[in-house]
Amino acid sequence: MHFHKEQGRFINMISIQVVYALPNNSTIIDCEVDEQSNVLQAITKSNILSLCQIKLDDHLIGIYGKRCALTEWVKEGDRIEIYRPLINDPKEIRRRKAAQKR
Repeated sequence: MHFHKEQGRFINMISIQVVYALPNNSTIIDCEVDEQSNVLQAITKSNILSLCQIKLDDHLIGIYGKRCALTEWVKEGDRIEIYRPLINDPKEIRRRKAAQKR
């Protein structure tokens, strides 16, 4: 944590990570944001959306594997994860397997 002077006032900055994982590679961006930032502001500041060509409307978001809202405040050391949409619904796969066994 450190301070950054902006427009004549000091802003407390915190370090976070923003992560987007594909099957063959992951994009991990270390970023510093104002401690008054929410998840959406942190994701935007990381520039991961344009870097990975992500439409945020199509994805779920979490912090350390736990789903969260875009309005949730970030804390020092948070790892914001952008989850890919599921290709196959796990519930549907289980239903198909159960039906095949009958």
